[in-house]
Amino acid sequence: MTTQLFKSIFIQLTILLLFFHGFGLKAQEQCDVQLGHGLIITEDVIRIVDRGQTRVQINNDNQLFIKGRWKVLDEQNSQVLRQYSLGLRDTVPEIVSLATDGVNLGLTAIEQVVTGFSDKEPEVLKDQLKYVEQALMERFKKGDDFFYIAPQSLSKLDDFFEKEISGKIHSAVHGSLGAILVALGDAFESNEGNIEERISGMGDRMDIIAKEIDRSLQLKAEQLEMKAAEYCGYLKILDETETQLQQIVPQLLEFDLVQVK
Repeated sequence: MTTQLFKSIFIQLTILLLFFHGFGLKAQEQCDVQLGHGLIITEDVIRIVDRGQTRVQINNDNQLFIKGRWKVLDEQNSQVLRQYSLGLRDTVPEIVSLATDGVNLGLTAIEQVVTGFSDKEPEVLKDQLKYVEQALMERFKKGDDFFYIAPQSLSKLDDFFEKEISGKIHSAVHGSLGAILVALGDAFESNEGNIEERISGMGDRMDIIAKEIDRSLQLKAEQLEMKAAEYCGYLKILDETETQLQQIVPQLLEFDLVQVK
């Protein structure tokens, strides 16, 4: 029975990783758009940042500052600025939310699976998941009213999820599996309760958790797949609006944000 349990652990965690890998890939299908600078969006302010410094700032969707200097626009040009600002607000926060929520969903699922077998979350898992979260936050950050996206190619996000994030998750899972096996071995040696009942209970919990993970990640994958083309379309329209705004304020060319390849 012990061998069957160990086999079940490996199979279920492998399925989990495959689902996680899948929705990361579908999120950015066919999206040949580059963000040339970092972008921070809050309730009242949009900031285009470069090397930690704000280069372009839009206040309340109607005031434009470049390198700290206010650019006065007439009513017609202010409408272009507003269209650009609202376009960023309509698109970027949702991209950030789906990216961070997707990863967090996968991390929570892993924690549920591991805790289901070991009755506690191994320290090695906590440590490894910190590296996953750190890698994510370098690209995407989200607060109560704060969204950040780093300069990056949106057509390369599949590589980010597939290689970097997935690799770190593999490390976390493999380390946790070792901790689970050690914990089970200790339990056998110390005769803690009815071990066979404990193993059977873990199997039942695993089945329930696996089904919920399956359902949740599949829904997320479908949602991201449907949104992928929509994001690209919005960003390409946004690039056109940005080009129009650059014609009005040529200084903005230095801080070209949305770049369609």
